[in-house]
Parts: sequence; C-alpha cells; structure tokens
Amino acid sequence: MSQITLLLEQAHGGDEAAWQQVVALLYDDLLRLARCANTSGKANTLNATALVHECYLRIAGSGGENGIGNRSHFLALAGRAMRQILVNHARDRMAAKRGGGAEHTTLDQHDLAADREAEELLGVESVLEQLGKEDERLVRVVDCRIFGGLTEVETAEALRIPLRSVQRLWAQARERLQNLLVA
Repeated sequence: MSQITLLLEQAHGGDEAAWQQVVALLYDDLLRLARCANTSGKANTLNATALVHECYLRIAGSGGENGIGNRSHFLALAGRAMRQILVNHARDRMAAKRGGGAEHTTLDQHDLAADREAEELLGVESVLEQLGKEDERLVRVVDCRIFGGLTEVETAEALRIPLRSVQRLWAQARERLQNLLVA
C-alpha cells in the first residue's frame, strides 16, 4: 500500500494532518494538472497556483478527504474540480462581458484573448455535456485522461473499472468528441 493511500485512510479516520500531508505530497502533480487544464495559461486570469488552491478548497470543502481511496482517485477528482472551476470562471467572464448595464470600455489584446479562451472552454464544456447525456462514463474517462492527466491504468484504478473498459470507453469518447466538435 502506498504512502498516499495510507495517509488517505488516516484522513478518512479524521486525521487532518494526514490530509495536509497528502496535499503536500501531491502538490506538484496538482500544479502540473492546473497548467495542463489551464490551456494557454496566458489569457486566463486564473493562474496555475490559484487554480490549485481553488481545487483544494472545493475538494476539502466537500469532505473529499473522506471518500478518496488512492492517488489516482484524488487526481481524478482534482481534474474534474479544475474543469468545473475553469468553466465557472469562463461563464463569469462571459457574463461580465455582456455588461449588465456596466460602462463599456475598449478591450486590449489580453482581454480579447481571455474572452476567446473563455468562449472555447464553454464550447468544450457544451460538447462534454452532450457526451454526458449519451454516456456519463465517457465524460468520467475524459475527465481522468484529459483534466486529471491520468494514464489508462490510473484511470481504471480511479474509476474502479477494468483497464479494457477504460480503453474501450476512451476510444469511444475520442471518436464521439471528434464528431461533436466537427458538427
């Protein structure tokens, strides 16, 4: 049993220090995920560190430490949380762009790039929502592989399904996403 799994078991038993150790041990992994999830990293106003901290607050705030079984499961949850945070951030940005009676100003290149990135992220989220209506398992695999940065083996471990099922679902998800994005 890995050190992280042991610490997660202790955290499940109420040991707050064990939970903090898990986060400290996985902090570099979380930063890597945040950099990958935050596509360009330039236009978006949420930097990787802010995204990691928001992610931590979301997982810890939901009592996540009580249901996480291992490193892969933790990273899968973190990837999903990061996607949700970025989508919420993009929605907020687009809502602010539409004004609501606010004074209109000229945007610079940075603002235009951030708006474009927000629109693209919302487009991806829309396609993932469509995919989820067809088969929620496909979205969970995409969350693990893309937003969680997990390998196929880690995805199988996190979702508690056979490796062959992950491989089949991942192939189906890629094909469906390609078709939905082209349409």
